[in-house]
Amino acid sequence: MFSNGDGLNGAVVLVTGGGSGLGREVAVRAARAGAAVSVLDLRADRVDATVAAIRAGTGRADGIAADISNEEEVQQCVDAVVAQHGRIDVLVNSAGVIVRGPIVETSMADFDKVYATNVRGTFMMCREAARVMVAQRSGYILNVSSISGKRGSIDEAAYASGKWAIVGLGECLALELGPAGIRVTTVCPSGMDTPFWENDPRDRSSWRLIEASHVAEAVVGLAALPPDVVVKEAVITGPGR
Repeated sequence: MFSNGDGLNGAVVLVTGGGSGLGREVAVRAARAGAAVSVLDLRADRVDATVAAIRAGTGRADGIAADISNEEEVQQCVDAVVAQHGRIDVLVNSAGVIVRGPIVETSMADFDKVYATNVRGTFMMCREAARVMVAQRSGYILNVSSISGKRGSIDEAAYASGKWAIVGLGECLALELGPAGIRVTTVCPSGMDTPFWENDPRDRSSWRLIEASHVAEAVVGLAALPPDVVVKEAVITGPGR
């Protein structure tokens, strides 16, 4: 059984959204810290690229292409990780999408798209991983919310409200799962320089975004904390935009 008295060395770490952006940065750094990393992403090509990058650095990684808004695929993903590694020590929920615009122009299709991944997907990943972690009486869940989950944002009613939901989910799970030896931390970073914005038409040349690598270092640092250290929430801010 893994004991994180030695950081993440020997840990089994599952990262959603691990094909790009923050998720990829977390996966690469967790592998460098000695973890066996399972990379989950919707796009198989991005999964393969992250796994290849980790293995090129002599790290241990495997990959799964899955849609975390699909209950069956979530269950199959978690089952596959457990079948291969025997356990899940750390889950990092980094997958997310954004749709922006005034609420009066936001379609229910766009709202459902955001909630399907950001809220439903995070909830189901937590649920399935928690079932494994409760049985092994240990584990760490780190959910990536956003600074938008801490304060209101113009033209982000769907996205920001979903990120608020992740903060609430984290508080509930920390209370519920803590007695079973499972820690839960909600990470709330401000805007990062990642492909997350690739479908956003706004000019970002004047934005001052955080490097995803800096946030990833913080996430991996949290995951490597000794089991008696509990961090409920981590707000990571940059200079703004």
